[in-house]
Amino acid sequence: MQCERCGADIPDESSFCGQCGAPKPAPATVSGTAPEAQPVQDVAPEPAVVESPAQPAEPSGRSTGRTCLWIGVGCAGLIAIMLCVGLAFAYPAVRSLMQEIDLMDIDLMDIETFATERAEFLELEGLEQELLEPAATQETIEVAEPDVCFNVLCFSYPEGEDYGAHPSVLPAELEMEWFAVPEHDDFTFYDYPLNDTFHKAHFAIYSVAEFLEVNQDAEESLANLDTFLALKAEHPETVPLVLPIFNAAQMITVQVEYLTFEGGSGVRFVSQYGQAAWPVNNQDIFYAFQGLTDDGSYFISAILPVTHPSLPADGESYIGDGYEAFINTYETYLIDIESQLDLENPASFFPKLTALDEMLETMQVEMP
Repeated sequence: MQCERCGADIPDESSFCGQCGAPKPAPATVSGTAPEAQPVQDVAPEPAVVESPAQPAEPSGRSTGRTCLWIGVGCAGLIAIMLCVGLAFAYPAVRSLMQEIDLMDIDLMDIETFATERAEFLELEGLEQELLEPAATQETIEVAEPDVCFNVLCFSYPEGEDYGAHPSVLPAELEMEWFAVPEHDDFTFYDYPLNDTFHKAHFAIYSVAEFLEVNQDAEESLANLDTFLALKAEHPETVPLVLPIFNAAQMITVQVEYLTFEGGSGVRFVSQYGQAAWPVNNQDIFYAFQGLTDDGSYFISAILPVTHPSLPADGESYIGDGYEAFINTYETYLIDIESQLDLENPASFFPKLTALDEMLETMQVEMP
């Protein structure tokens, strides 16, 4: 028997189509005889009981699920194909971009290397130019010309000052061997701010070799000064005074300071010399400098009067009629006055000790 729905063969023992699930047709339909329709009453209820709407829907649901599955697989395949095609086109561009980035890195490294090498070259070139042209560099650094130059010594006044130095060559003094000095250059300051004092303001420069020829005692005093400058004691009791030679003793030694000048060094201090007990006063104290060139060829001496507001104008006005009482306490007096002056500000003296230092430090000695 054939199924009325799909035309498939239905076995006799089966009640439904094995292909589409439709019920098997009744025998009456097959024979076509009207009077024998009675058995249908026995058979008709069977299909009504057995047939169910869900049974035919089961194969249809499976078919729909399979269709959706195949559609999904197809879409996934299409997407995969599109991705492969996209990658095939994008790969050359990505590779080219990566090569460009690598080239950029190389170019940047080359630029950095070039910049470093360029800087090193310029630095070496500048150094070479400095070595090849030392004279030009010195000319650029040099300050103004010295205010005073005579023979081997040049120097400048303190800023804003003009002491009216008058250079001259003084003859040798050989009458007394102990006081003997050779011919030397002297610079007397005629416009120095303090003129009415016991000492006159002046510089003097001596040839050491010539000094030793005329004065045998000079060798010891010069050696003492050289040792003193090498040691640079902080609080010395006395400072070697080589020249000028005083027939007196060093009463006080205060405001000791070590100075340097071009090609030499020395020491400055404030002092007063005397042959007897006498007050420290503005008439007699002075700024002294004793120096040597580094090669020992020249000795330089400076004597410059100074004053301080704490000191009396002169010794007589301070003592009056009490000289006996003064000499009885003289040692204590010297200790007190020396301690006081040593603690004073160098700028509280007149002229300022620092200004006189500046003048000494500008000295230039032409070596033989």
